[in-house]
Amino acid sequence: MLFYPKWYHYFFIILLLPLSFIYFLSIYFKFPRKYENLGIPVISVGNIIIGGSGKTPLTKAIVNHYKNKKIAVVMRGYKRKSKGLVVVKNFKKILTDVEMSGDEAMEIAMFTNSAVIVSENRKEGIIKAKEMGADFVILDDGFDKPFKKLNIVIDKKIKNPFVLPAGGYRYPRSFLKYADFVVKEIKREVKVPNGDILISGISNPKRLLKYWNKEYKFFPDHYEYKWEDLKEFKDKLIVTTAKDYVKLQKFPLKLKIIDLEVKLTDELIKKIDEFLIKF
Repeated sequence: MLFYPKWYHYFFIILLLPLSFIYFLSIYFKFPRKYENLGIPVISVGNIIIGGSGKTPLTKAIVNHYKNKKIAVVMRGYKRKSKGLVVVKNFKKILTDVEMSGDEAMEIAMFTNSAVIVSENRKEGIIKAKEMGADFVILDDGFDKPFKKLNIVIDKKIKNPFVLPAGGYRYPRSFLKYADFVVKEIKREVKVPNGDILISGISNPKRLLKYWNKEYKFFPDHYEYKWEDLKEFKDKLIVTTAKDYVKLQKFPLKLKIIDLEVKLTDELIKKIDEFLIKF
């Protein structure tokens, strides 16, 4: 309903509009106009909608492009079972498990050479990355954080034009003016291996069906898998995403990972290079 509402949804949307106006006022006055220099280059990868927009694949692509740099990714660690600051991975090895890191943090830790830090307090995470000797930091979902940074924002248009809770926008589209670079489209190369069943718990998993025409089983986003959910598939060859793999690998299952590669545009690379040189 929030993204692509039917005609009968608009009655509920209209009822929620006063709350959306209050939400808009709160984020408008909260949004930073001054930015603190933390003494290390920070590149934020953010978006303006709720749900999946490609932040993690874009972050991985930036890390892999600058593979000769010591990069630390700082993120909240959504749905993790730990609190405070946790170094998920230093520049050599993974130090914790997916329960303590969250699935997206572990995905970046496993499939890139970056350090990964999770922290509710992003400033503490950035300072820790600086202490660890990072050349620069990629800040996940840092659009509204008050630090000097290169603000890369993914723009994904949805039919419902309103902010939460009436609509699916975290920030109104007018807030794109605060971005240093707007990603209009993420170019993906997807290679799906052969298998018997597709299993996934990502945001909007039905988008995977454009690459798959066999049996599938979908779960809610950031789902915490249990053996009871999976034991019926133990003899099948399971195809899944990298985000799901980090949680499924602990089970006695036969797994293959979908290869998803994001292609960075020349314009984005140039913008990042200029920012790093000028810092």
